Amino acid sequence: MKSTRYFQEFARQKHPEIEESWIERILANPLITEHQANGRIAYWGNIKEAEGRVIRVITLDDGETVHNAFFDRKFYKRQQRGEELK
Repeated sequence: MKSTRYFQEFARQKHPEIEESWIERILANPLITEHQANGRIAYWGNIKEAEGRVIRVITLDDGETVHNAFFDRKFYKRQQRGEELK
């Protein structure tokens, strides 16, 4: 998995519980994908092994270099209320 220096030095430190295999799974089969104004791409996915919680993965504009990954509580809560797909 390709990643930025930011991801390696900061995001992994802040969220060590997020497994690389989860990130790869979300990139391969996201619930939702969104192109951001800064050129990066956001991907969301549920992880059963993490009690169904939602992880947001941010990549560079190439769609494969991971810049950030974190649990997205707001998306998860909207999803539980039926406001998000799946």
